[in-house]
Amino acid sequence: MHYLIVIIFCLVQTKVLANESFFDERQWFISGYLKLNFQVPEHKPTAIEIDDLSLFVSAKINRWLNPFIEAEIYSVPLWESGQGIRIDAANLTIERLYNDFKFDTKNTLRLGKFLAPVSRWNIIHAAPLVWTTNRPITTTYSYANYISGIKLHHEIDLLTGHSIEIYWQPYEEFLVKPLREQNRYYEMVAGAAWVLKDDLDSYYAINYQHADVKQSDETRDTLSLNAYLQHSSFEVESELLVTWVDSHQIQVHDQDWGGYVQLSVPIPLDLHVISRYEHFEFADRKSASNSFLGGLVYRPYSKLSLKVEWQQTFGVVQKNNTGLFTSVAVMF
Repeated sequence: MHYLIVIIFCLVQTKVLANESFFDERQWFISGYLKLNFQVPEHKPTAIEIDDLSLFVSAKINRWLNPFIEAEIYSVPLWESGQGIRIDAANLTIERLYNDFKFDTKNTLRLGKFLAPVSRWNIIHAAPLVWTTNRPITTTYSYANYISGIKLHHEIDLLTGHSIEIYWQPYEEFLVKPLREQNRYYEMVAGAAWVLKDDLDSYYAINYQHADVKQSDETRDTLSLNAYLQHSSFEVESELLVTWVDSHQIQVHDQDWGGYVQLSVPIPLDLHVISRYEHFEFADRKSASNSFLGGLVYRPYSKLSLKVEWQQTFGVVQKNNTGLFTSVAVMF
């Protein structure tokens, strides 16, 4: 049923565009990316899989018609120790499907399914654009990563470089993509982001999100701080968050909290040394997770990266496994 709705939506968009008088002003963009993983986690099979194969189609028509769609095939096993070659599963989702209404240069209204502006990593999570194969727990576990609803983006006149985003999901996520790090789904979600700076060299933001967990009495209120700084000799990024969890089922803690710091240092031959430390405590668990990551990334240009990393996790390892992880990611 959901896929039928998507097809109808696309046909309606096509019909509307065909009747516009500004046909010559259309700009269409098609791109995507592929991420191939090879992983040797402790106490789990060695495996090769297609982690992501995404296709983006977008258009800039005029102020009122700027559609975007991202279709993704994910978690496709190719080989596993003990089983050999296997291509017996694949998952398809519409990860993003929205239209931007540009009232003017400072105000944009987005309607549809889009990435929640809860952290910089969540917004730019495409594999060729991030430094590690493994994603920090801080950037995905505690809050809703996708929003099916509406978002208003406003550039603040009095504060140069500052912007505010307010978003609302009235019901539940459209075409849900299960996340490995989570075992929950969301109904009503509302939030806001205050971006203090966002350019090629730096990003600073404060984010808040309230989310109701589906088929549960649990609610989650998250406050997070994000920072990113690029210099000629290093790149550093960090996220800190606390999530207040309200539920009758919580017995140990009443909040998730944690954060990470990641450093990238360029060395000769288009190589980068990567290091990261993350500490995270779970509201519904008795122990915390501490993980150390060290790796090497070959990135001759921004659209291609080859990554090799070792991750060592102490405490709760279900969300961030210890082991050797490698991947190749390319954007096309």
